[in-house]
Amino acid sequence: MHKLNVAYIGWFSYDKTDFSTPYAVCDINEEKVKSFVAAHPEVKGVTDYRQLAADPAVDVVIISSPNWLHCEMVEAFMGAGKHVFCEKPMGINRDEMNRMLLAQRASGKQLAIDFEMRVSLGPIRLKEILDGGELGTIRGIEFIHHRGGWLAQGNGIWRTDPARSGGLYFMEPCHEVDIFRFLLGEITHVQSFRMQNTMSQYPETMPDNMYSFFFFESGAIGTIATSHKLSVHTAAMDQYDELGHDMNFVIYGDKGALRFNCITNRLLIVKNIQFPPGSNGVRIELDRIEQLDSKSHHNIEANRLAFLQACAEGRPHVQDAEDAWRTHCVCLAAEESALSHFEKLNVDYSL
Repeated sequence: MHKLNVAYIGWFSYDKTDFSTPYAVCDINEEKVKSFVAAHPEVKGVTDYRQLAADPAVDVVIISSPNWLHCEMVEAFMGAGKHVFCEKPMGINRDEMNRMLLAQRASGKQLAIDFEMRVSLGPIRLKEILDGGELGTIRGIEFIHHRGGWLAQGNGIWRTDPARSGGLYFMEPCHEVDIFRFLLGEITHVQSFRMQNTMSQYPETMPDNMYSFFFFESGAIGTIATSHKLSVHTAAMDQYDELGHDMNFVIYGDKGALRFNCITNRLLIVKNIQFPPGSNGVRIELDRIEQLDSKSHHNIEANRLAFLQACAEGRPHVQDAEDAWRTHCVCLAAEESALSHFEKLNVDYSL
C-alpha cells in the first residue's frame, strides 16, 4: 500500500491515516489558508490550485470548489497524473461532464464524484433488503424532498444561477437519481413537470419545484418530487418535521414496502397480507421499524476515506467515473423535460 499525499481545495479536511497524509490546502481566501497552516504547520498552503497540479509530491486532490470550477480543476489534476475526488456535480453541463470523463480515461487515474450516499448506511441497508427479496418484485421507488431555498446572497447567488451551478438537478436531486440507479438499475426514459416558481430569486431556468418520473429497464417506475417552496429557512434539525422540511425514500414491491426517513434515520418496513383470508385482497401490516445511526444518509467523510484507501491500495473505488457520469446523463434528461414541453425523453448515454 502506498501512503498518499493529499491536497484539499475549498473544504479543508485532515485525513491522517495509515493510507493518507495531509500535504497541502488551497483556497483563494488567504486568511483561511493561513489559519489552517498555523494549526497544522506541516501542511503546505497555497492560493492557486495550479501550484498543486504542478507539484509532483501531490498524489490525490480533494476538490470542493464551486460547481463551475470543477471541470477545469479536474482536467488540470488528471492531466498532471493525480487521483481526484471531486464534489458533485460533474461539471455544469454535458460538455463539461464529458470532458471530465475523457480526462479520467486519458490519465488512467481514479476520478470519483462525491455521491456519498453510495457508501452511507441507509442506502446500503435498503439494497440489502431489496436484494434479500422480502419486498418481492420491485414495482417502484419514490423520493419526496421539501428543502430550504437558496437566498440571493453569499454562495446562494451562484447556486440559483444555472450557468454556474448546473441547474436544479445537478445541485441536489442528482444524489437521489444516483441512489435510484444503485438500487433499481439503469434508467432509460425520464419525464418531468414543474409548477410556476414561488421564489422570486430563482430564474425561470431554475425551477424551485419539479416532479419527475423515471422509467427503469426492469419495468419499475420512480418518482422524485423536489421542492424549495415550503421549508422554513431558519429551521434547526430538530424542527425540520414541524417546519416543513422532509426527506423520504419509499420503495414498494408485490410483497411489501419500506420507507426510509433521511432526517430521523428510521426505516419502516410493511408487508402485504392477504385479507380477508382466502380472497385476492391485501391490507398493509407493520413488519418492523429499524433505527439506523446518525450517519445513515450523507456520510461524506466515509466516501472520501474509502476513495483514498482504494487509491492507496491500487483498487477501484465503489463507484467509477463512468457510473457517476451516467447518473448525470439522467439528470440532464430530467431537467430538459421540465424546461421544455414536459415530454418523455430518452436518456442520452452517448459520449
